[in-house]
Parts: sequence; structure tokens; C-alpha cells
Amino acid sequence: MSHYKIKGKMIKHKILSKIPSLLPHIPATKWLTHSDALHMLNSHSTVFLKPDSGSGGSGILKIRKTSTGEYEIRYGKIRDRVGLHTLSRTLRMYQRSYNNYIVQEGIDLGRYHGRVFDIRMYLQKPRSEWGISGMAARIAPPHHYITNYTKGGTAATLEKVLLPLFEGNIEKMNACIQNLKNISLTIARTLNKKFKDTRELGIDLAVESSGQIWIIEANTRPQHKLFTKLPSSEMLRTIRHNKKKIKKG
Repeated sequence: MSHYKIKGKMIKHKILSKIPSLLPHIPATKWLTHSDALHMLNSHSTVFLKPDSGSGGSGILKIRKTSTGEYEIRYGKIRDRVGLHTLSRTLRMYQRSYNNYIVQEGIDLGRYHGRVFDIRMYLQKPRSEWGISGMAARIAPPHHYITNYTKGGTAATLEKVLLPLFEGNIEKMNACIQNLKNISLTIARTLNKKFKDTRELGIDLAVESSGQIWIIEANTRPQHKLFTKLPSSEMLRTIRHNKKKIKKG
């Protein structure tokens, strides 16, 4: 059942939060309420509002508390500076939305030539064991905060973005890549214990310049178009080969 889907970011967040080794990599996440969003802004200065069941980077708001006490709200290409009253009205509007929203601690994404990026790990379980079929960086368009391929993000190898992030330190880059693999496999095995039919996962991770890794999302119906844009087609071939195995059952 390669099409199996676990609906909702919050349910996955709660499951993963029970694993001690993953806790340091999980950003603060709550159901959106006006008071929790304001409290989180005071603690973290930047938060994201995300639809619980959204995908592809759609419906995401970025809210940042500025040094002047105002708030910058970004939605796609729209950027507004507002006071507390307007912010509160916006938060309550999204809280009442037919889509349930979560509020999440803002993550300081790594940058490549000034553009933010994150990491897509493509995991598959063609037989009895999970394996990593693909790894790629997703680089956001200039001045954007959404990295998704469907929103204009571009693909790159991990080495291309991580080596400059770590100022040419190959040892640190390799250690980071190994940590990305370990975290991803732990996520896959953890979710699979709860949702037995899961056979594919697209796990999105953020890397800070310090080496800190954050879990952004685990997608149970991942797209693999990103891997068509890499210099080598090896990962794409592996993904497609495993998809055929999964389809056969």
C-alpha cells in the first residue's frame, strides 16, 4: 500500500515526541490558539502557522516579532508589518478556519548563497527493512521561505549545500549526513510501528550552521520529482525500482 497516508502533522508530532532520541530535534508545536501563538512569539521571535493536513508548502504563514515591537506576517509573496491588534485578529481568524492549524517554533534554516534550504530524505520499505533511497537539498527561491519543489524550490546534492554551511569542514559535513540518516531511520521505524501499512516516507529536515538538526515534517505520500533534477540519476532509479517492489507487495 504505497499510497497509504497518515493525515495530520499533530498526530505524527505526538508519536515522535515520545522517542527520547528525537526530542532534541523536534521544534515546539501546539494546536493554534491566540494565546499559545503569542506566548511562542515571545519565546522564539519567529513562528510558523501551518495547516494540520496541508502539503506542498501551501497555507503556511511566517510571523516574526521585529525589534520595533511590530510583527511581520509573510504569506507567499505577501509581506505585511502589523501591530498587536491586527496580529491578534489574524491569529483568531486562522484559529476559526475550517482547516485545523498548528503553531510551530520558527527554525533557523541553513542558507546557500543567501537562500534558505532544507533536506528531503526519501525512505522506502520495499521488503522488511527501511532504507534511504534518496537524499537531496531543497533550496528556496530568492527571498522566499518555502523550499518545496512545487513552490519553485530547486534541487541540489547534500554536499553542495552542507560543505559551505560548515565552512569547508568535510568531517563535520559527513557527521551531519550520518545524523540525518540516523534520525530519518528512527522516524520511519517509529511511525511504522503505529501505522503498519506505511512503506514510503519523505522526511524533511532542517540543518543550522551549528550542526543542529530539526525535524520539519514526515510525508507519507512523498513526491520524487525533486530527484529528477539532481546531476546523477542513481537515487531516482533506486526510488523507482523500490516503488515497483512496493506496488507488487
